Amino acid sequence: MLMKERYEIRIHGLIGPLLRKRFEGLACETILCQSTIRAKLSAEELHKLLRRLDQSGVELVYLDTGPG
Repeated sequence: MLMKERYEIRIHGLIGPLLRKRFEGLACETILCQSTIRAKLSAEELHKLLRRLDQSGVELVYLDTGPG
């Protein structure tokens, strides 16, 4: 069984409809000029998400873990 931890990821800019489709199933919220993604992910899932963000040209602003 994979251990999952709750993550909050903030990126610079807005997540538009096309990019949101790539992150289906994750909670996405827009605040000012940043978007926040909250999800419970395994380490492997987190790495895949970060790779997708990078491939999409998205700038990571903040990454933190929270209580599961």
